[in-house]
Amino acid sequence: MASLQNLTRRLKTAKNIRQITKAMEMVSASKMRRAQAQALASRPYAQKLYSTLITIATLTDPSQHPLLQSHDAGQPAYILISTDKSLAGSLNTNLFRGTAEHLSNQTSLAEIPLIIVGQRARAFGLSLGCPIYAEFSHLPDPITYQDALPIAQMVITGFLKQEFKSVSLIYMDFISTLVQKIRLQALLPLTAELQALFTSQAEALDAVSHEQTTYLFEPNAANILNWILPYYVELTLFQALLEAKASEHSARMVAMKNASDNAAEIISDLTLSYHKQRQTKITAELLDNTVSAAIIN
Repeated sequence: MASLQNLTRRLKTAKNIRQITKAMEMVSASKMRRAQAQALASRPYAQKLYSTLITIATLTDPSQHPLLQSHDAGQPAYILISTDKSLAGSLNTNLFRGTAEHLSNQTSLAEIPLIIVGQRARAFGLSLGCPIYAEFSHLPDPITYQDALPIAQMVITGFLKQEFKSVSLIYMDFISTLVQKIRLQALLPLTAELQALFTSQAEALDAVSHEQTTYLFEPNAANILNWILPYYVELTLFQALLEAKASEHSARMVAMKNASDNAAEIISDLTLSYHKQRQTKITAELLDNTVSAAIIN
């Protein structure tokens, strides 16, 4: 049985740990609410831009824009968005496991360039044997649109120079405070995902009456498409960063709450053991005194 001194030391340690995890829980909760609000608020704008892009593309020739053209040069690149800090529960573990499962289908990992966002993904990328094409860590919190621009411009340039055959995003999508799911999202080229939507949208436009609302584009739809496609890539990447940040703070808040609850349970058990041990010691001392008094008398 542990001594009273040992129990006192363990009890003090548990209380200190609980104080730390409780403080981290409160900080994470504040950051979580802000990150969730930011991610949820930007979703309608991203969806509206997506529908606007489809509408404009139906009035032009999508095959004329280089970001819509697939090519065989280069290798498929992946933007892996992780966290800079730890203590986020199983968030990074689930992200890396899902990424490894997807990349296992590739023929040669040594030729798959990884664009790392977040310090925790670097060691994982190196463990896979993938070359680190670029690394972006310690991004500001909260994330701003300007923070996404260097990454977006780099992948657009790499794709246009045919350094990348394709570019995909891998990140933890925010579902709720308790649920975050890994998401693999194609970023470039936009052909595969948008061409089907272009076709269905064009058929729908042909089916409706010409009395419906028409659009006037200045200078023309093709020029607007040339501007909106890079902007769409930038915004898609920015939205992924927001989702990943909301997932990170949610996972960390839950992890710290669980740690605080576990520490409270340990404190309760140690306190009970301490009182039992102390009561046993007091009882033993009383018995010794009683026996000694009886012997003297």
